[in-house]
Amino acid sequence: MHDTVLITDSGCDLPFEVLEDAGVELIFFPYTLDGEERFDDFGRTLSYDSFYDALRAGARSMTAQARSIDCDAAFRRAHDRAQAAVLVTISSGLSAMYDVAQLARERFLVQQPDARIFVVDSLSVSAGQGLLVLEMAKHLAEGASAEDVVTWAEDNRLQVNHLFTVDSFEYLVRGGRVSPAAGAAGAILDIKPVLHVDAAGHLAPLKKLRGRHRALRVLSEMVAERIEDPERQTIIIAHAQCPEDAREVRNMLAEHVRVGAVIDDRIGVIIGTHVGPGGLIVAFWGRARGS
Repeated sequence: MHDTVLITDSGCDLPFEVLEDAGVELIFFPYTLDGEERFDDFGRTLSYDSFYDALRAGARSMTAQARSIDCDAAFRRAHDRAQAAVLVTISSGLSAMYDVAQLARERFLVQQPDARIFVVDSLSVSAGQGLLVLEMAKHLAEGASAEDVVTWAEDNRLQVNHLFTVDSFEYLVRGGRVSPAAGAAGAILDIKPVLHVDAAGHLAPLKKLRGRHRALRVLSEMVAERIEDPERQTIIIAHAQCPEDAREVRNMLAEHVRVGAVIDDRIGVIIGTHVGPGGLIVAFWGRARGS
């Protein structure tokens, strides 16, 4: 058993088996689908395809606030096993999870002042958060201490790049990321945005393009421009029920750079609620955001 347990939340869109193999524990976000309360358990009780089929049929999904009791339970399990706990949260620029986790940590340390509990704001989301978590797990497996891994993550998290595109403005409008007027104009003009997560951890637009194919092409070109040491890294391509587009992006990217490996992934229900069917993200290590 390792000295440290790494924990993350379900804003981290990685296959459950990949996280399990890396020894990463999970905190599941609650959400509602047409008023029915559920937990995002990585498609085990409701498959991703069933979720996106429901959205396409008009169902409404709403994400809910992370629960403090779930953070406390994760900290307690680690402490009972005499382990340090490092919880990596979805970006504080997109969710209150980091604040919830910090408050839970402070309360736990009042009860157990000898506990080694750390909370890291990933300033990332979806596959980007997953990329950071996997690298932290690798450092821990190689013998790094909890303190060293936390310091490394906070020093390097802005090198995680995320480039997104969506097929419809509808879900960005619902989540308040885009104004209704801009969403309506985008639909009429067949605008497909390319967005990223900025240095503050917020979702921000980069380009507005006419047509899906053009958006995928430009997204691939931007990845090739920003990536660093591609042959030495694993990138993640995640999609919200658009596997053909994910394959197209992978092929387009191969025209420009050769990467060490690619994890083909699905965008889960938490991020999927806000990007909708047709959302697509590429996450990779590259130039620091904001530079």
